[in-house]
Amino acid sequence: MNVLGYITSAERRLPEVPVAPDLRLVPEPEASGPLAAIWSAVRDSPAWQVAGVLGIAAFVRLVDLGRFGYNGDEAVYAGQAASLAGNPLFVNQFPVFRAHPLLLPVLMSPLYAHGTPDLRGRVVMALFGVALVAGCYLAGREMFNHRTGRLAALLMAVMPYDVTISRQVLLDGPAVAFTVFSLWLLARWVRRGGTVWLASSAALLGLAVLSKETMVVMIAGAAAFMLVSRRVAHPLRSLAVFGATLALVAAGGVAALVFSSHAATGGDYIAWQLTRSSNHALAFYLTAVTPAVGWLVAGCAVGALLQRRNRNWQGLMLGTWALAPVVFFQLYPLKGFSYLLPAAPPIALLAARFLRTFHWGGRLSDEGARAARAALSTAIAVSLALGVWATVFSSPASAGMAGTGGLPGGREAGRWVAANLVPGTELMTLGPTMANVIEFYSHYPAQGLSVSTDPLHRNPAYTPITNPDLAIRDGQFSYLVWDAYSAARSPSTSARMSKLLTRYHAHAVYTGREGGRSVIVIYEVHP
Repeated sequence: MNVLGYITSAERRLPEVPVAPDLRLVPEPEASGPLAAIWSAVRDSPAWQVAGVLGIAAFVRLVDLGRFGYNGDEAVYAGQAASLAGNPLFVNQFPVFRAHPLLLPVLMSPLYAHGTPDLRGRVVMALFGVALVAGCYLAGREMFNHRTGRLAALLMAVMPYDVTISRQVLLDGPAVAFTVFSLWLLARWVRRGGTVWLASSAALLGLAVLSKETMVVMIAGAAAFMLVSRRVAHPLRSLAVFGATLALVAAGGVAALVFSSHAATGGDYIAWQLTRSSNHALAFYLTAVTPAVGWLVAGCAVGALLQRRNRNWQGLMLGTWALAPVVFFQLYPLKGFSYLLPAAPPIALLAARFLRTFHWGGRLSDEGARAARAALSTAIAVSLALGVWATVFSSPASAGMAGTGGLPGGREAGRWVAANLVPGTELMTLGPTMANVIEFYSHYPAQGLSVSTDPLHRNPAYTPITNPDLAIRDGQFSYLVWDAYSAARSPSTSARMSKLLTRYHAHAVYTGREGGRSVIVIYEVHP
């Protein structure tokens, strides 16, 4: 029997966890002095405790944020926002309508109205990451209690998976922040009733879909809960209210395409997404995402689902919310590092629940069991923090996966192009990732050699180079850009460029290095 079936088959009406503040023992006399008073206030104040967790979340997301320039995806989203703002440096390189909805590019567009900024966009994304942590606390407090919510927020605050993504200008972080607040309001509706909470939850999930269309899979999680849970008295009626509200909010994205006469463009992107071939092995999420979430965190989440005490509406809601993206994207051929981020908050909540309620089979006293749970929670949080330290302060691999960090050397190469090449010069890059980065920082046109000539196998925003030799001989490309990231992803394309470099007597005019190795080399060719 699968995990969901295990939960739903025995969902019981367990006593509700009180929302009231945790009961505390009468404190012993404290040492006097300002530091002792501050410590006492922090220890006894839930607000200060949560503020401390949010402070940790903000620190690990904001520190050294601009060390490396944008990667290809960041360049696309920021360039799209700049085009929406009418920034003359970007309107010719980055189309407004691309593969995703416009909510976040519209919200970010004032930041990119002038010049070529990059740090400010990342700051906004980092703050969305902090909001996600706050939403995790609210959901945990609503479902269980303050301490469980606080622990779940701490796990999210230092989870390398979320920290990595929220330090980049990607759509996933804000979209998942909306889903977490939707989860919180859905839990409030179950506990307290009131159609306004249900409609508000649906509206926030609609904003998530408007942020990134892949969030539509979370509808399945919400629908499965409402149809199965015994706590929902009128599941079909509730689902109708939820669906109607969500559709009304999400319709804004469709309307934007229709009234702008770009509906065909959106259809082209959808067709391309649905026909793309698999880009990773079946075990990709297990081997790449689970370590970033934390093996111990994932194990505790599974343990919570197997606990008898969690066969209730809280366990069912978190289980469906986590399983919806995991199951869908595991079955979906196309896989991406950030696609499972919607599952991270419910996993953190389940892990916190397990750590707060796990019993040691009567082998420990109550005081000893509390100490053991605290020690285990601390050990897991520290292990996650060590992973974050490596994520934030280590150099991202030049051959890493898309969505796992900035691109070393890209910003510097783009600025060199802008300062040293004749305006209007077009560059040939290995792939579209480096082309996007060069275009963002230099505002010079660039095309990727690896872009397929088959319309069904390429992003509609990219133009293929049908005959590279002829393009070089005709003078379209005088400069070719090699980079380690694209070379590792497509060795065959790197080999093709090497032949072109040899054939047309190339010599390096710029070399970008990171960690003692060449990561970007710009060659001048002579036909």
